[in-house]
Amino acid sequence: MCDIDSMIPIDICEPSSRRQRYDESSNGDCLHVDWDLLIEMPKKAQIQEVDTKKRATRKYNSKLKLRAFQNRDLVWRMANNARKIEGKFSANWEGPFRVVQDADKGAYRLEYLSAQPIPNTWNIT
Repeated sequence: MCDIDSMIPIDICEPSSRRQRYDESSNGDCLHVDWDLLIEMPKKAQIQEVDTKKRATRKYNSKLKLRAFQNRDLVWRMANNARKIEGKFSANWEGPFRVVQDADKGAYRLEYLSAQPIPNTWNIT
């Protein structure tokens, strides 16, 4: 256990076990060891943070089901709140739509079954 050079007023009047065990030479050595460990602590915290993020990513991705669509596949898309007409009792999905083109990285171009294209891409996630 490392001590430091500060004392509370009660230690000055009556000798305490802390004051009796104090050794100035070992105190300096212990402070240097603590300083070295203090420098290493942010590195250790950063390593733990990266490890925690990797574990969380691995756990999250283990539940994902990777899907890929081909041209001419029929798909449904989730209806967001802006597209819902009837409020909270409206359908959560809209479609079906036909996949026209794979726009890369999980994005697709869709069209209605009447062959009318949808202007925006649709992300599979």
